[in-house]
Amino acid sequence: MEIFIKKLTSVDLERQLVLPNNTKTDALQFRGPEDIVIPIMFGHDGVKVDVRCSRKEGRHILTEGWVEIARNLRLNAGDVVALRKEDNGRYKMIVRSGSA
Repeated sequence: MEIFIKKLTSVDLERQLVLPNNTKTDALQFRGPEDIVIPIMFGHDGVKVDVRCSRKEGRHILTEGWVEIARNLRLNAGDVVALRKEDNGRYKMIVRSGSA
């Protein structure tokens, strides 16, 4: 199931990723007002990074761990990322280059 898809900006890459308004937040499994940690797999090797997801002012934001993923994948403004929840319950980030 695709949770969100977003075209990245320079702010997304430098600080935090503000999730789009149409994000399927029920798939993120918040259980209260606290932040959650999502283990996100990415790349061909299936590297896993724990990413903190916060809710602030009605928005969902990926914070700690997100910049590590962006640097590891050498993401650029204009690239498109999608977060999916796999059938096995794992989360996987898919990237499409903005220059393709």
